[in-house]
Amino acid sequence: MPIATIEDVVARLGRPFSDDAEATKTAAFIEDATALVCDYCGTDFQQPTWDAVPGAVKAAVCSEVIRWLSVSPGTVMEKTGDLQVEYAQTAYNSGLSEAAKSMLSKYRKRMGSISLTCWQEIPDGTV
Repeated sequence: MPIATIEDVVARLGRPFSDDAEATKTAAFIEDATALVCDYCGTDFQQPTWDAVPGAVKAAVCSEVIRWLSVSPGTVMEKTGDLQVEYAQTAYNSGLSEAAKSMLSKYRKRMGSISLTCWQEIPDGTV
């Protein structure tokens, strides 16, 4: 189940979608971002003790979707006479950004260890 909705992204984007294709792409990005966040954190955020998904997690999903929407593939470099235009990023980057990972670090499962002690009986019956 997606962590965020299209309405969550629209609210943070600050504008309605220009067409149905953008809404469809956003829905796919929400599913992708949800899968990446759940994989990174090691949980699906469907805890029975939680009323809702934590706000920081929803914000991370929405910010990743908006980041992916802002990447517009096209001309890498164009030169006309003395005028040259170059765009930095031209490919869809489907990984989580460092900012998203930082936001999600609190919700990531951590590995830990505990000390174990082996008790042996002493011949006189004491432990």
